[in-house]
Formats: sequence, structure tokens, C-alpha cells
Amino acid sequence: PARTKEKENAVRPKLQISFSTFTVKNGENLKVEIPVTGNPAPKIEWKRDAQVVKETSRLEILTKGDNTWISCSESRAPELLIEGLKKGNEYFFRVSAINEKGKSEPKTLLAPVILKDNSASPVILLLSNTFNVKAGNDLGIDVPFRGLPQPTVVWKKDGNILKETSRVNVQTSDSTSQIKIKDASRTDVGVYEVTLTNSVGTTSAEIFVNVFERPGPPTALILDELSADFVSLSWQPPLYSGGCQISNYVVEKHDTSSTVWQTVSATVARTSIKISRLTQGTEYQFRVAAENRYGRSQFVETQTVVAQYPFKPPCPPINLHIELASKSAIVIAWNKPDNAEVVGSPNPTVFWLKNGRNICTTGRVEITTTKTNTSLLVRECVRKDSGQYTLTLQNTGGTISKVVTCKVLDRPVDSDRKTYFFKHLIKDLDTGFILYGIFATFTFNWFVKH
Repeated sequence: PARTKEKENAVRPKLQISFSTFTVKNGENLKVEIPVTGNPAPKIEWKRDAQVVKETSRLEILTKGDNTWISCSESRAPELLIEGLKKGNEYFFRVSAINEKGKSEPKTLLAPVILKDNSASPVILLLSNTFNVKAGNDLGIDVPFRGLPQPTVVWKKDGNILKETSRVNVQTSDSTSQIKIKDASRTDVGVYEVTLTNSVGTTSAEIFVNVFERPGPPTALILDELSADFVSLSWQPPLYSGGCQISNYVVEKHDTSSTVWQTVSATVARTSIKISRLTQGTEYQFRVAAENRYGRSQFVETQTVVAQYPFKPPCPPINLHIELASKSAIVIAWNKPDNAEVVGSPNPTVFWLKNGRNICTTGRVEITTTKTNTSLLVRECVRKDSGQYTLTLQNTGGTISKVVTCKVLDRPVDSDRKTYFFKHLIKDLDTGFILYGIFATFTFNWFVKH
């Protein structure tokens, strides 16, 4: 039965020669191609002048294909897709028409078709690698590509495999891969990477996604300087800008006796501000927010502070005692207070007054002032030198004063009672008793904090 089937499918060998004479110039190559058909494949033999032609260095005989015609398929359309062919082979194709009367003679292509590999490495066809979306809106990222065979597609976000969720989906077709993000939020910001791979090669591309929304709050809000009528604040920009540039900052204040916040400025361009016109002794709180084109951030607040000078009046001197007493003079001594430092920056301006008027520096009156010390010397005191001497220190941070009362006494009648008299006459630190005709010196020290 197998031999019978072979005979049924047998096709007589046939040479398809369109002409039998070939002309060539001396020295040129001659190539003769003769299509041969038949089933089973016929044995081919070339002869010249009745002698079998043998291959030499100049003569080559090449038989292409197996010369077997195979029926591929029937088609009602004037075209046909033939699959299963081998790369690199040469194929002849012929077509016959069939109707109810029978089958026509086949029409054969004059030249063979060489099957070539059309595979290609993947290529990504992105026009832009940056995608922007407003928070709350949907985002679609389309990545067109080509490649043969069909490449596989892998998506990553910030270096990790992209996980699909109810909001984030990936859809891939023969020529496009698309990410669909619903209700975009800050968590969708990042660098996305798409990688395409097939048997020929691999390619990838980075895609940057920005989600625009209001920024995060400012950071590192600190109080740089506090005085009785002003405060200086500084801060750092938000860690998250909202996907675009910070346009300005909003600064507000309120005193703790009220719940209403007052706007100090809504157009602060820098990350610092000096707030003036505070009320001395009032407790305040301050807060700052950042703004961009999509809205205002949450506020960041300071602790409550009291508007006051950064220094306090000193305590009274200590260990007041009479160090020396004689018939005509007495020396009073004391130690400075434990917290007697007077601080101020910049260095203060010094004013001396007597009974509310400026002191004229005459031959008996001398004022000496350094950066941290001032001294008033009155020589050969008389009764008119008695009175209130006021020392005032002033700088841009404020003003502080100290009053000293001076009394010039006549000589006592009983010189033996002099020491006892002075011991009990000194009543407090702000009053100095000076014998008539003796010099008086008032000295004050302070310390400047830089």
C-alpha cells in the first residue's frame, strides 16, 4: 500500500527552460539556472558533448532544494500565508486555478525566494520620558515598541518590580505597553523603568512621573532671636515640594489670650523673617506654611514664648561692710551679686544723669567708660553734690537704668562716735554717704554677651 501511495503522488521530472542558448563574453562568468520539478526528487546529471560534467576549480554544480513540489493549501483569496519554512532555504512557488471543470496548469515564479530572518531587537518608541499629573487625577503611560519575535515586557518602579493593585494596572499588546494609574497620589511619584526582551536583544527606558499637589510643611522651624518688641524666625524648605517649585511662605502669629491667628506676611520668599511690633510681656506663638501653585501646606508651629528682653536686672550686691574708717573718711566695700552680669549686644551707649539732668564733667567730676565698665568720680565733695545719680545703658535691644543716691555729710562733732555713726547710717545698697570734702566714686561693671 505504501508503494501504491508513492506511485499515486509521483510527479514526472520536468525541466522548466525558457531558452536553450546562452551567450557570454570571453572572460566573464556563466551561470545557468534550470528549475527542476518532480516527485520523488529526481537525480540530476549534467553532460557536455555526451560526456558527464565533473566539478573543477572553475566549474561548480549546485543543486538547490529537494526539487519536490508540496501542496501547501487552498485559498479563495488571491493571497496565502505559508508557515513552517526554514530560514536560509530557497523556495519555488507555483499557483494553479481550480473550478468545477478542473485544475489549470501551474504558474511558477521565475526566480526562487530566499527565506531570510526578519527578527529584530526590541526598540522603544517613546516621544517623552516625563509624565505629569495632578493629584487625584488618572494617569496613563503609553510605551509604543517594535521587535521580532514579540518581546516580553517588565515594569519596575524605583528599582523594584512594579506590583499591580486595584489602582495600578499594566496592559501590553503586540506593539504597546501601558500603565494605568487611578487617582494618582504622592506614592506614585518616582522613576519607572520598562524593559523589553526577545531572542535578539534587550532594551530599556526610564520614565519619570511627577504628581503635582500642595507641598509638605516647612522643617526645622527655630526662634533665632527674641526681644521685648520683635522676634526672628528661620526654617528649612519642605522635604516634599509637591512636584513643583515652592512659590512663597505664609507666616502667622497669635497671643495666647486669643485663638485667632493673625497673618504677619503671606508673601515671604526667603526662609527667615523678623516680626516686629510685639507687645512686651505678651505670650506669643508663631507658625509657618509653604505654598506652591497647587495649594498651601500644613502649618508648623513654635512653642509659646514671652516677648521680653534677653536679660534681667541684677540682684543686689552682697557682703556689704565698712572696710576702713578714720577721722576724716570711711571706705565701704561689697561683693558683686552672684548673677550681677548685665548683658547686651551690641555694646550699649552710657548716659550719666544727676537729678534727671546731664552731668557736666568739670575739674572735680570725671566719667570713665570702657566696653564693660563705667565710673563716675567726684572729687572734694560738697553739699550740692548730694542727689540721685542715674546710670542708663541703651542699645537696639532696649534700655536699662540704675539709680544711686548720694548724701554729703558734715563732719560729726564727736570724732569718737564717727565709726559708730557710719556703721548705722548705711541703710541699703542704693545710698552712699560721703563725708564733706572727700571724693566719691561710683563704679559699675557689665558684661556683653556676643
